[in-house]
Amino acid sequence: MRTPNLSPPATGVAVTAVGAVTASGTSVAALFDDMLSDHRPFTSREIPLVANTVPGPPDRQDQRSGREVFAAHVQVPLDLTDVLGARTYRSFGRDSRLLAYAMHTTGAALAAEADADRTGVVLGTLYAGRNEYIAIHNASGGEAVGPVNPVWGPQSGHNAPAAQLSIHLGASGPNLTLSSGATAGLDAVVTGVQQVGAGVCDTVIAAGMDTLSVADAGVSGEPGPRLVPKGEAAAVLVLQDETDGGRVLARILGTGQAAAAPAAGLTAPQLAGELADAAEEAMRAALGEAGREAAEVGLAVTTGCDEGPASHAERASLEAVFGRELPVCNATATTGRAGGADGVIAVAVAVEALARGVVPPAAGPRPQAVAPTGPLALCLSVDRGGKATAVLVGGVATEQAVAA
Repeated sequence: MRTPNLSPPATGVAVTAVGAVTASGTSVAALFDDMLSDHRPFTSREIPLVANTVPGPPDRQDQRSGREVFAAHVQVPLDLTDVLGARTYRSFGRDSRLLAYAMHTTGAALAAEADADRTGVVLGTLYAGRNEYIAIHNASGGEAVGPVNPVWGPQSGHNAPAAQLSIHLGASGPNLTLSSGATAGLDAVVTGVQQVGAGVCDTVIAAGMDTLSVADAGVSGEPGPRLVPKGEAAAVLVLQDETDGGRVLARILGTGQAAAAPAAGLTAPQLAGELADAAEEAMRAALGEAGREAAEVGLAVTTGCDEGPASHAERASLEAVFGRELPVCNATATTGRAGGADGVIAVAVAVEALARGVVPPAAGPRPQAVAPTGPLALCLSVDRGGKATAVLVGGVATEQAVAA
């Protein structure tokens, strides 16, 4: 049994800036290059803790846990002193710094001061605040030397990164943190599109973010070749009304959301079938909202990263809607399983693929990069709990050609 598609937003919301910080570096282009070359920047490193017992110099902010985990670690120093001033290290946890740094990489100059109440932030995440909570808990239990800095208490709130980003931008519009499982990142994009399309906001920062912590330190060595390890990343899209003018990288043309209600006791194939039905419904809703045909979609970007029911559902539903020849890529083989960031990264990769005219290679029967077979891109995310979300993306050249 499935729920109907949620209220559709207006189509044609513009993507005016894109930013990402991943294990590949500080740009979507660097991530895309790694995907093209099948470079997987996984390393075994200690987990950086985010909470400090007392404020210290920048080179000592990320106290180490003493535990290693094989994962896609963000290794660039998240130094925002030039942007936020010295308060960065006194009041921003690692989660918030990662998100703010991703926003900084977009180079977007937002007029939040002039339209503060018309600028919003929507963040998709699974674990925001978890790292700070663990660090505070460990410190209060005597594992850290010295007192715990009380400024880190608020950082353990699930909404802290989104709130910090709004404060940094001077944005007083809607501020939301979504935690809807594997679909959280794409759900943040859908919500942002709804807010812009409905006229609630002129600008929305749709973001996804998750970091690593000692809770992820169960793997001390490299896992088997079929297992995608965890990762940490942040990605942001600046969404604006297409009538506002200015630079446009792409447009969100349609979105779709659907949900199944899997019964208890289903086998893995039965669950995959239920999830595939929901995914197909979400994709057809996105196409219908945009008034586009399946034949116009030239590539798909998915977020599933294992051989479980959700990944099987993604593949089955894509084949049901688009056939077997549609090029499909997946960034998680490069970024690791980055939680709330996965869906936003998928849209960023779709924008880059449409701009470059190439789809990175995928594991399995298509080991080489190919050209998109159509002018649009479809991003799909499925959560094994029953939720499916789809986002249809059109590049600038595509929309100009259609208008002509």
